[in-house]
Amino acid sequence: MLKSCIRIIDEKPTLFVDDSPVAAMAYTTYFEERSCCKDFIKAGYRIFFVNASFTTAPINSKSGFSPFEIGIFEDRENPDYSELDNAIYKILDICSDAIIFPRINISMPKWWVNSNPTEVTMTQNAGPREALFSEKFRSDATKMLSDTVNHVKKQSYAPRIGGWQICGGMTQEWFHHDLNGSLGEAAKNPYKKWLKENFNADNASLPSETDFVFTDCCEQTNENAKRYSYFSDEEVAKSIDLFAKTIKEETDFEQIVGTFYGYTFEGTTPLFGSHALRKIIDSPNIDFFSSPNAYTNSRAFGMDWADMMPVDSLKLHKKLPFIECDIRTYLTTGVQEARPGKYPDDIYKTKGKSLWAGPPTPKLSREALRKSFAHQLTKNSAIWWFDMWGKWYDDPLLMKDIQKYIEIYNEDLTNSNASSSAEVVFFADEKSWANMLKSSPQLNAIKNTRTAMGNAGAPYDIYMVEDAEKVLSNYKAAVFPFSLPSEEGKKAQELCDRLHIPYLKATPDHCELTAKDIRFFYESKKIHLFCKLNEVIYFGNGYVALHSKKAGLKSIKLDKNYNITPVFGAKTKTKNADKITFFLKKCGTALFKISQE
Repeated sequence: MLKSCIRIIDEKPTLFVDDSPVAAMAYTTYFEERSCCKDFIKAGYRIFFVNASFTTAPINSKSGFSPFEIGIFEDRENPDYSELDNAIYKILDICSDAIIFPRINISMPKWWVNSNPTEVTMTQNAGPREALFSEKFRSDATKMLSDTVNHVKKQSYAPRIGGWQICGGMTQEWFHHDLNGSLGEAAKNPYKKWLKENFNADNASLPSETDFVFTDCCEQTNENAKRYSYFSDEEVAKSIDLFAKTIKEETDFEQIVGTFYGYTFEGTTPLFGSHALRKIIDSPNIDFFSSPNAYTNSRAFGMDWADMMPVDSLKLHKKLPFIECDIRTYLTTGVQEARPGKYPDDIYKTKGKSLWAGPPTPKLSREALRKSFAHQLTKNSAIWWFDMWGKWYDDPLLMKDIQKYIEIYNEDLTNSNASSSAEVVFFADEKSWANMLKSSPQLNAIKNTRTAMGNAGAPYDIYMVEDAEKVLSNYKAAVFPFSLPSEEGKKAQELCDRLHIPYLKATPDHCELTAKDIRFFYESKKIHLFCKLNEVIYFGNGYVALHSKKAGLKSIKLDKNYNITPVFGAKTKTKNADKITFFLKKCGTALFKISQE
């Protein structure tokens, strides 16, 4: 098997495979029969995530959707790895030097759920599913995962395995299957044990569902409910770390392992399960963390498709942000058309304003890819293109750009990029989620403030409040979007006061910060502004980009003089200056390479 690791090169996490740096750009699809794998191979891609699951049970308990046609352990006596094996061989048949990352859905088959009624949580439309904090689930799933890794190690394709991604829970993103903290009978004993270990509390009882519902008070005042929120996050993180450790041990700690987790800026309830990144960010078992581009406003043009995770904290802790870019295109059809007769007509609709509808034309689809790429490039994040139903990128126009992207990543592998950094830090406060209630205005305000940051005219970095002491002195100003801060969040604000660093904060009465609010704060604190209000600026890693909803003459005011080279989206006569002027098409993104050599 290939040896892989993450090393820090010029302050950025870099993927190494067999002691050589590799562009961390990958491709995957749920529907292998519709794969664009050949096109990506031709474009120079070599990393491929291959999906497999312990069960065919739905990955989405609300819609009932499952992409898997075979569950490895659905026959408890005869494991069936054929779906995983066949997909890997299919790739290696056309690309013998491909680097394969099995992406394993750790979710229990129906026979296990039926045999363990005290270890499950009830879901909206998919019946009972494993509780993610269940010790029985952890124990049995660990054995299944170990068996799966050992099966892979014995196959002829084993020398091309380069890393792993573990998935589970709702949508495979480690949310509780009920999106409600698995609050129920299965939680009683685990919660009691957790309370004893963490608070030395006896005779614990579960909070009720009504304890989390917003009425006329925006802040959670029930201490038991707050503690349950912490429990529901931390125990999911504990399970993830256990499964990652299992793979590490089975591969002699010679391959990287990644997971979805840490969606601090995304979620609809305080019981999502995704808000204990602080518990596993330093784990030696986890090398990369993943999340999609944010889905806010159905990914409209004219706004940033921002990060769900505190990506700069990940890098600070020597982890690689490996971002899922599931960018819809004009070729994105309904899932029913991708696999006729397999799915009901009422799931994942593409008509009207829908998250599942791509831009209507090839050129606008290219602009969607460009915007997403510019964000990830300037943030030093890795990318995997998630072609969910397959054939989303089956167009020479799109593949020409996708090829250009990996060429840029390869070119920058050994180059020391220009020093370009943000003046503003935007803080993620995970524990603040326990202070909020379902359907309260504070929940959506967090996402909306993050979106506003992208339209305020200056780049920003995202860190966890727990990292404030390490990073605050690097910034001229801070923004706190959580209106009900945790104790750690309050300490970060107090540190700003001590260091005389100005900050803007959301409050219960003004929980959503608009782009105008943020822009006014920037102007008052003399933060360098790169572009106009309501345009999007990307800056970092030796590049600068601007995205705008409207066509017209644009300008980027840089923080100093740079050598400027157009990459895509616009032309300019400027060669060396602190300002770039150019014409940009409607919904366009212009990317420029900058250096001070």
